[in-house]
Amino acid sequence: MKYLMLWVRVAFAVHSLVSGTNYFFDYLPPPPTDGTPVGPFIDEMNATGLFAVIKVVETLVGVCLLTNRFVPIALVAELPISITIFYLSTFVDGSPRAIFIGPRELFYNTFLLASYAGYYVAFANVLSAPKPLWAKEVREQVVRNLLVWK
Repeated sequence: MKYLMLWVRVAFAVHSLVSGTNYFFDYLPPPPTDGTPVGPFIDEMNATGLFAVIKVVETLVGVCLLTNRFVPIALVAELPISITIFYLSTFVDGSPRAIFIGPRELFYNTFLLASYAGYYVAFANVLSAPKPLWAKEVREQVVRNLLVWK
């Protein structure tokens, strides 16, 4: 199972890096979106600058996954993007290529979220007292986590 998780993490990292950096460096042709509502949707995201933000997030997620740094938060940051890709590919576009890419994207992300579930247990508290970043014990924990590069 350890090697499966590693393989999925690296595959998702490469996919995210290629998808994110391709937007800025244009080394692969973009997937065709003519004749589907996906094209105008992406055009509008480009016009507002949102698509560039998404591609920056994808690139950063790819770097985090590939270097095995900040993986739990990177997976959470990528989840809304994965859900959107899944929805657009599966239900809006519907081409064979899109049908393959959308579910794979969501599977990679949710499989890795489940693989790193232990890091999210603290979020499952029903009643939670605030732990602000400026509290000494929280600040010390953040510093310890950032200084320890295993």
